[in-house]
Amino acid sequence: MNRPFFFKVLGIFLLTVLMSWAVSYVNSLIIERQTRQADVKRNIAQSSAGTQTIIGPVLAVPYTEEYIEYNEEFTAAGIKVLKPISKRESSIAYYLPENLELIGGFSNEYKKLGIYKALMYQLGGTVKGNFNLPANFNINPAHEDGKITFQPAYIALGISDTRGITGQPNFTWNKQALKFEQGSSIESLGNGIHATIGVITAEVAQNIPFEFNLNLRGMENFNFSPIAENNKISLQSSWRHPHFSGSFLPDAATQKITPAGFEAHWEISSLASNNQAMLTNTLAKRWDAATNNQNKSIADASNGIKSLSVSFVEPINVYSQADRATKYGLLFIGLTFAGFFIFEILKRLRIHPAQYTLVGLSMALFYLLLISFSEHIGFAWSYLVASSSCVILLGYYLSHVLKSKMHGFMFSTMLITLYGALYGILASEDNALLMGTLLVFGLLALTMVVTRKVDWYQIGSLDNN
Repeated sequence: MNRPFFFKVLGIFLLTVLMSWAVSYVNSLIIERQTRQADVKRNIAQSSAGTQTIIGPVLAVPYTEEYIEYNEEFTAAGIKVLKPISKRESSIAYYLPENLELIGGFSNEYKKLGIYKALMYQLGGTVKGNFNLPANFNINPAHEDGKITFQPAYIALGISDTRGITGQPNFTWNKQALKFEQGSSIESLGNGIHATIGVITAEVAQNIPFEFNLNLRGMENFNFSPIAENNKISLQSSWRHPHFSGSFLPDAATQKITPAGFEAHWEISSLASNNQAMLTNTLAKRWDAATNNQNKSIADASNGIKSLSVSFVEPINVYSQADRATKYGLLFIGLTFAGFFIFEILKRLRIHPAQYTLVGLSMALFYLLLISFSEHIGFAWSYLVASSSCVILLGYYLSHVLKSKMHGFMFSTMLITLYGALYGILASEDNALLMGTLLVFGLLALTMVVTRKVDWYQIGSLDNN
């Protein structure tokens, strides 16, 4: 192999590496913009509402036990006597629903801050069910002469970010309309709301229905913890790209995801999780009326409650698409230079390294154009604008470099094919690897077919003419 050809190939290789470095700079810019977008999401969550998690409802029944305790005392004459002292202890008994049903629908919108945006959802839902309460709540005096007195009970609902509650939820307990107040009043449930029910008649077993509506705003993720004996959840939305995760997935037979949105249904028994046992054991702690505190283990144990999760995600947003596009930067610049070099060989042209450099720079600037426009007009339109700009520029330039409008048109057609293939790869999340592999194989096959009759030993003569 003669030296001019070797230096030509080496120069093209070094130019490819240099242009790939320029693309990597654009990639670092994309990462920076992604970080800014994440900061904007955090700012929006701090000023609006973030990820929402619902636990409950839980019925809390405070009660007191009064009893007599006898202390030994001695009189002045040394006689031992028993002195009665009245004692009073306060506790809270907690009960979970027997049946719990959530029926809800989501609407979605973007909240913007400058050029950045965050995906929000608004849940409009109804929660209903019933509590199966035993006679006297199965509470017996702990002391022989103890007397149990029940205090006003309340329903508690844990909501991770109560700023997302819109409007006043309507709550019905045993056909009686009640009002929610701020705070869950149960430390282990964290933030939330509660409704005071009053003293519940406890002489006989009861099955008490409840129902309330809930309009809740949140960001990207919604979580619901099934804590009843039997749980039914039905959710739907016009969002076409849900992601179901958490400890429970929707029923595959009834799950529907279409261009019109999704529908998902869950039926979860207490036998399928330890939520009831965990929450019951956590809540069944003695309340210290003097310190108004619960054991720290209560708050800690609530972290183990399992939830179902629905995420409203953009499967491929502008930054992830642009980031993926830059991953193909080396391949596309290399393919363009290879096509340029093949034209040079087949048409016996002399193309200067400076011309290779200009072509490479235009390919690298494609990615900068792509990310710049995508922040304003969306990825698809940005891709069309950026690719069209590069194709038109290179077609015009190469028609002069290759000394033929037809050659410039042929090269532009090749670029259109490459950019079209790249867009197909970026738009396809599941088949990206397959499409990329087929593209590379097809281009390799095309190169081998086109150059099958080239005498590579004689290529150096181009540099000697």
